[in-house]
Amino acid sequence: MSNLFTKAKKSAPKKTKSDEKVRISIDDSSFFDKVEKLESLQDSIKRDKAKADMISDELKELGKSKWIELYTDCGKNPGSVILENVNDLDDVAQFMFIPTDKYITITEERADELIESYGDEIVTEETTFSFDSKMIEKYGEILSKLIMDSDEISDKDKDKIITATTKYSVAKGTIDRMDKYGDVSEVMESIKPVISLKNVEIIKG
Repeated sequence: MSNLFTKAKKSAPKKTKSDEKVRISIDDSSFFDKVEKLESLQDSIKRDKAKADMISDELKELGKSKWIELYTDCGKNPGSVILENVNDLDDVAQFMFIPTDKYITITEERADELIESYGDEIVTEETTFSFDSKMIEKYGEILSKLIMDSDEISDKDKDKIITATTKYSVAKGTIDRMDKYGDVSEVMESIKPVISLKNVEIIKG
């Protein structure tokens, strides 16, 4: 009798090698022009995106600098702020600078460094457990009848059946407590909260 794990494996969709694609000839002179134009536009989009990303990074650095100054002066997280510049014609160039309580993924090594610098509460640790596929294949019949204290599983394999994966991240709420850890600029550079710009625009005066 096949066990639950074998059944699940059989029902999983099979991956197939992709065959060479069928080519269809288009008898329409505008087709060539459209493809050529689209290729050109897509290349332009790539170039424009590269330029936009570079300017966006520069504005984020400026925003971060001004935001940190405000944070330090206020002694608390000022939240989202609007940076602006008004020219001689009273036109306003502005955007919203949004620092979030989200952070880049960190390694165990980086987690240890942050803990050493700022204490245990700055890092959260989450461990998830999963079955080792080789052990399921080996003991699937037994496991499908419920995992119990079975003498049919060797002691040396019992520890291998369930595997653990641990993820580390900067603790939620850290952005609101940065001044408690020391220099806000240094802490922000260490924890790297996700930053975004919104409503980048020119408002005519």
